[in-house]
Amino acid sequence: MPTSLVLIFLSLLGLETLVASLGNGFIIFMICIAWIKSRKMSSCELILTSLSISRFLLQLVVMVSNFIYIFSPSTSTLGCKHKTFGVVWAYLNILSLWCATWLTVFYSIKIARFTQPLLLWLKLRIAWLVPRLLLGSLAVSFISSIPLVWSDVGFDFCNSTKSPERNITLNDAKNIPYFYFMPMQIFMSAIPFIIFLVSSILLLTSLWKHTQKMKNNVSGIEDPSMEAHINAMKSLLSFFILFIIYFVTLIIILTNIIPFQNPARLPYEVLLSAYPSAHPIVLVLTNPKLKQVSIFFSMLFLG
Repeated sequence: MPTSLVLIFLSLLGLETLVASLGNGFIIFMICIAWIKSRKMSSCELILTSLSISRFLLQLVVMVSNFIYIFSPSTSTLGCKHKTFGVVWAYLNILSLWCATWLTVFYSIKIARFTQPLLLWLKLRIAWLVPRLLLGSLAVSFISSIPLVWSDVGFDFCNSTKSPERNITLNDAKNIPYFYFMPMQIFMSAIPFIIFLVSSILLLTSLWKHTQKMKNNVSGIEDPSMEAHINAMKSLLSFFILFIIYFVTLIIILTNIIPFQNPARLPYEVLLSAYPSAHPIVLVLTNPKLKQVSIFFSMLFLG
């Protein structure tokens, strides 16, 4: 039976999954409604839809897999049936990282004021690039997850056989491909993280400089445009902090310092889930249309 502390962390994880499901589901629903009406989807909406779907599925996999392994740990020895969770998690994790990165790159290119030729070229062609970048992210995420299929699922499938001697050999061999998978997964996670950092810093710097200019030009009168820039900076800064926390926690989990079946891993799972749960709420609250509809639904739900 799980301890009370384990149940607390599982409850927090369940709450985060619920918040992530509602937030990401709401974004997907609203964009789909707009698409049905206009039969058009902007580049930003395409990125948001891809990001929300990947996060929705990622949180679902995390929650279900943790419940299975905590309440029925014996299932971890049944082979590829449940180890598939690891492969799906790895794929969705990398995919959501890339989608979040492209969202920041999109905002950076669209909002920030650049004079460099390359950045101006990107600004003119971002609508053409977005679908191709997302398709590339799907392919890269799939390729980066392949080693886990070999190292985790393949060997565990063999370990479910009844030959004790063979199991010992395969258990030892199982760690060999994992040592190849772990650096690759960290490297593949670090690439979008670095792109995200560069884009965020460029955008924050541009917004800060523009806000300072507006402050110098406005005296004693509240400017809605300046307030919008400040809100954008707050939103981006919160996204920046959440992304860094997520990446650091992800590295700790990928290095497998604490085994998956160990309940001591749950606090890190909760911390890891904080980012995909909180960021959709930030996106909804900083988008005027989504915020207005969310308030309407909240009032309707609360009566």
